[in-house]
Amino acid sequence: MYFDNSNALIHPLRLGESDAVIMSQKHSSDKITKELALFIVPIAAAYLFITFYEAGFASYFGLPYDLISINFTRVMLANRFALSVAVIAFLWIGLYYNILPSTNSPFFKGMITLILVLALSLGITFGSSDAKNQSKFLVLKAQNEQVVLKIYDDKIITAPFNRKKQTIQKAFFIHKVGIDSNHLYKLETVGPLMPQ
Repeated sequence: MYFDNSNALIHPLRLGESDAVIMSQKHSSDKITKELALFIVPIAAAYLFITFYEAGFASYFGLPYDLISINFTRVMLANRFALSVAVIAFLWIGLYYNILPSTNSPFFKGMITLILVLALSLGITFGSSDAKNQSKFLVLKAQNEQVVLKIYDDKIITAPFNRKKQTIQKAFFIHKVGIDSNHLYKLETVGPLMPQ
């Protein structure tokens, strides 16, 4: 029993009803939090993966990070690993959603942290590995042959390379799409290329 200022005494049955309402509201807000996590965590994991994938790729060739531009939609469609990370994160959260009762659980917080750390570390690892093992490049036929390392938005980033030694210089040219339209690019197997 408890007292209320408006009435002298409230029945114990009413106390139980209010507790049920409070617990129902808590469960409802917890469910909203889980659904929000189910939506946001895979997107955050995929974006982290993409960002650090590009950073790993750039670091192998010595590209400045300032040149990196993330176009989330295009990379998600083109990058098999980003999609895998998003799906795995989605499944992990889905598994949690059906097993654990609360988002305040240390297991939930640890799982979210693990997903984000995995996205970051796998992004760097796969980006660097793809750069190291890439064998086909667009080759710019110019006075000094150059390979296209990356295309970001309207920038084509190329670097001079030595076809015989399979090495690439850490000097970069930035071409604008549409402005430098008289260049001829040809897809060739010239790698894997080792930075000098």
